[in-house]
Amino acid sequence: MEELVGFVTGNNNRKKLLSLLGSKKEMDSERIAKTMHIFRPSVDKIIEELVEKELVEKQGANYKLTDLGATVERTIQNI
Repeated sequence: MEELVGFVTGNNNRKKLLSLLGSKKEMDSERIAKTMHIFRPSVDKIIEELVEKELVEKQGANYKLTDLGATVERTIQNI
């Protein structure tokens, strides 16, 4: 768990994206990019990293936190 928290908090955009999905529940990558004010290819790369770590999963066209992702997001909010 500590390793995943460190992975997320080591990059501000990873942290923002996880927090965003924690509050909005699910979003598509285009909307994530607009909300975060960063380019779509950057969002796609961050999502790919978070999917690889099993923190985010794709559901249809949207992305949402996995149970593990939600736990990490709550942990980071409490830091």
